[in-house]
Formats: sequence, structure tokens, C-alpha cells
Amino acid sequence: MTKLKYVRGIPIPDAPWFIDKNVEDTLDLVPHDGDIIIASYPKTGTTWLQYIALQITSKGELIPNFDECMYKYAPFLEASGTSVLDTMEKPRIYKHHCPYDKVQKNGKAKYVYIYRKPEDTVISYYHFMYELGYDVPAFDEFFEEFLSGDIAYGHYFEHVLSYYEQKEDEGLLLVSYEKLLLNKKEEILRIAKFLGEEYFQNLIADDTLMEKVLERTSFDYMKKNLEVISPNKAENAQKKLNFFRKGVIGDGKKALSADQLERLKILASEKLRGSDLLKEWIQE
Repeated sequence: MTKLKYVRGIPIPDAPWFIDKNVEDTLDLVPHDGDIIIASYPKTGTTWLQYIALQITSKGELIPNFDECMYKYAPFLEASGTSVLDTMEKPRIYKHHCPYDKVQKNGKAKYVYIYRKPEDTVISYYHFMYELGYDVPAFDEFFEEFLSGDIAYGHYFEHVLSYYEQKEDEGLLLVSYEKLLLNKKEEILRIAKFLGEEYFQNLIADDTLMEKVLERTSFDYMKKNLEVISPNKAENAQKKLNFFRKGVIGDGKKALSADQLERLKILASEKLRGSDLLKEWIQE
């Protein structure tokens, strides 16, 4: 079983870069007016969405390296802590993986939540944990942990529902990974419109800017230009991670067994009964 620790009921990776106080401070943080909070379950497109938000709000200028993004320009709060926010310029952009009901709210902040088909999420999650150097079990056991929720950040369907059930909230934008990949320009414009009319107008008035944002947030560009070094690094033993692995739809259907896919479908039907998500994720 993957090693976990629990902070206020949330399972967190038992790793040195996840300090309990940072997680607690993330849960206690009351966003400022105008803050942009990117929330997600791990491996559903979070980093991609971070860079999209940075590109939109900087008019295509800000494309920091991975460490600068994660700890300075759009910090991952459970790892960076919240004190980094004190020196950030507005709009402050930051991310976390916490469920909706565990974090503080501000009606004048902007929340963007990205979600992804479960079969692709579990495959991406497994490879990511393995790449980071966690003591992960064989995939079949990891899959069982994913189904049961005995995994970092808990049960996937419950996490997604915690945000999806708030979809009528004007301060929350839900983003489908699949729709973002298939209709990228339209979805980026939708995100820009949500973040602020100024950002939307900048993009529709300037084709060159729009093309720059599309290029710099493409999978190929990010994989080539954003180097990621493992936080497990030892002196003189740094490891470059394959952080941006594939960025595709349907990898899970190829990798999971027929039985695993059926069990995932049954669980989704139980957990998401009555939700529009079933129409998105399960094609009858």
C-alpha cells in the first residue's frame, strides 16, 4: 500500500515535501478578493490549467519553469505553504488538491476545477507516483486503492462530486480535461471570460496573442520546455522526471483490463447516480 498520512481527515502522501502545517494552512486559508484558485484531484490536468491561467493573465508573457510555477507564480500550497502568497502580485494564482468541503471560501474569489475520465486519471496517477519514486505497489494493487479511496487525496468520485455539486455557483468554473483537449481554443476563451472580461477581450482582439497562448500551453511545448526535477533529489543525484507523459484521451481504456474497466464503470454509476457526469463519462 502507498504510504499515507492524514491531515484533518485528508490522506496525504507521506513524503518530506508535504509538511502537515502547510496542509493545515491551506485548509485554513481564506482567499482574498480576486484570487484565482485552481483545484483538482491529482493527475487530472492541474499543471496544464496553471499554465493556461498564467498565460491568460500575463497576456502570453509568463511561462516560468516548473519550480518557479509551483513555488512562486502559481504555487502548490500543500508543498509551498501559504506564506508565499504574501508577496504575490494580483491576481494571485495558486492551486491545491483539497476537496471543496475542506477549504475556506470567498465569494469574490475565482475557483477553477478540472476533472478527467477516471480510467485515464488512475493510469496517469500510477505512472506519476512511480516516476516520483514513491514506494508504489504493482498497478493492480494501486487500482484497488484508487477504487477504495485508500490513496492520496481520497476517493476520486467523491472529490469530483464535492465541486461538481456546486456547479451553479457563479464563482466556480468546471473544466473537463477532455473538452479542453478537444476544443482548446473555445475552452481557453471560456476560462478567460470567467477570469475577467479584460482577459477575454485581449484574446479575441489579438490573433497573435491567441496563437501564442495556444502554442505555449500545448502538450508538445510544455513537455519540451518545462523541465521537472524530482523532489527526491539527493546531492549530485538529481533526476529529471517525465512529468508530462502523454496528454491524451483513452489511455486508460487501452491499459486497464476489461474487468477493471467494468468495475470502474459500476462504481462510477453508484457514486455518480443522478449526476450529469455519468453522461460525460459513460457512453451507453
